Amino acid sequence: MSGKVKSLHGVYKALGRDAFLAAAKIYSDHVQKTVEATLSEMESRWFDTGHTITQADKMVRDFQNCYLTRESAEELLAQEKLQRQFEANMNAVLKDVHFVRLESSCTSPNKSYAGEVLKQMHNAFVKTYGTDYLDSSSYEFVSIPAVIRSCHTGKLCLGIVTLDLQSSGEHWGTDFLTPYGVATQGDPNMDASLQAYIRDNFIPYDYWYTADVENDIHIDFDEMPESVADLIAVARGEQQNEEFDYVMKL
Repeated sequence: MSGKVKSLHGVYKALGRDAFLAAAKIYSDHVQKTVEATLSEMESRWFDTGHTITQADKMVRDFQNCYLTRESAEELLAQEKLQRQFEANMNAVLKDVHFVRLESSCTSPNKSYAGEVLKQMHNAFVKTYGTDYLDSSSYEFVSIPAVIRSCHTGKLCLGIVTLDLQSSGEHWGTDFLTPYGVATQGDPNMDASLQAYIRDNFIPYDYWYTADVENDIHIDFDEMPESVADLIAVARGEQQNEEFDYVMKL
């Protein structure tokens, strides 16, 4: 059946609306809310810098050659739904966070507030995925709560890192929990003063996340600073937050 499809519309009909839109994001940064608008965008945009094939033709060709299948598209859709659920669960935590207080906790000897916030973030992750162990064969892009540490000053903050598990945990992006709220590194719409805050306080940085990720070659958990290890231990329930001498109140 795959080899008989000759148009992007045919791929859509073979995959179904939601799976098609999820798979189309591999080929285009201009996927729209409707199939019709997405077809129009992909048929008019080049897939490669040499302008030899459109995004539409590339997706059709991959479907014809069975690099893209209904099963793989549905798996992409399932992961997209998980990501949306993670965002909803995480937002339910972040809406109650006092961000100025969080920065103060991260930068002071008493990190109890930071520990409890990270624990709630980790619980939101586990609520989404049903586990805190991820194997690279089951997931592609995953966002995970993390502790971020400036390489220059050692300053800590909490954040969320996005990893490509099928590329051995390659880092794709970071959301920082700043005194001004959540800030996404590289966001072109970010206020200049917030960009400066992230640059001046954390670039370059190391990160350690709260989940277990199979075959991540980019992170060495044996080299975690003690302050980071303590925060992650609290988040994972391996250390009582009482050791931080603080009772959490959000």
